[in-house]
Amino acid sequence: MIIFLIANGRVYNLSELKDYLKPDLVIAVNGGTNKALKYSTYPDIVIGDNDSIRKKVKSKLIKFPREKDKNDLELAVDYILANYQNFKLFCFGVVGNRMDHTLSNINCISKVEGYPPIIITAKETIFILGPNQSIYNINQNIKVSVLSIVYNFSMIEIRGLKYSGNFELPFMSSLGISNHVVNEDNFIKCKQGKIIVIVYQKYQKLNRINVER
Repeated sequence: MIIFLIANGRVYNLSELKDYLKPDLVIAVNGGTNKALKYSTYPDIVIGDNDSIRKKVKSKLIKFPREKDKNDLELAVDYILANYQNFKLFCFGVVGNRMDHTLSNINCISKVEGYPPIIITAKETIFILGPNQSIYNINQNIKVSVLSIVYNFSMIEIRGLKYSGNFELPFMSSLGISNHVVNEDNFIKCKQGKIIVIVYQKYQKLNRINVER
C-alpha cells in the first residue's frame, strides 16, 4: 500500500510522482490540502484543525481543536500508524520556511517503522532508516549526507562511497555530511539507532535505488 502524506510546507514533484507511484491513499494535513489541490491531487482524508483550508473538499475530515498538544502532522502520523500496516509512506511539504516546524516534522515521521518513510523535496530524497535497514544501488556521482537522529549515536556501515567503512555517528554530527557515491555497488546501512539519509537527487531519477526494511 502506498500512502501520500501532504503537509503545508514547500511541495514539489507531487503531480509527477502521483502519476508515477499511483498512491492508494492520499492524506492531507490541514493547509496541505491547498497544496494537494494545486497539483490536482484530491485527498481521501484531511486531518487537522482545518483553519487553513481555502476550498471545500469532499474528503473524509478528521478535525481537531486548534489548541492542542500535537501539531497536525504528528496527529496525521499517529492516525496512519493506528489504522494501517505494511505501507510505504511518501511525504510532501514536510520541509518549509520555519526550521522549528521542519525539525519537528522530520522527528514525527521518524516514528514510522516498517518500510522506511521517504520525504520528497525539490532536489533531494530523504530516507529515514532504523536498525538493520539500508538503501543500496544509489546512482553514481551523487552527493549523499547521513545524520544520526537519536541520542547519543547511531552505528552505520557505508560501502561504495568516497568515505566508506563502519562508523559510530554521533547525534546530528557533521561527520556524515557531503559524501559521494563512487562505486556502482554501494549501500548505506543503519546497524543501530536511527538515521536520515539525504540523497541529492529527485526520487524519479533514482531509478535503481533499493530499500531494505
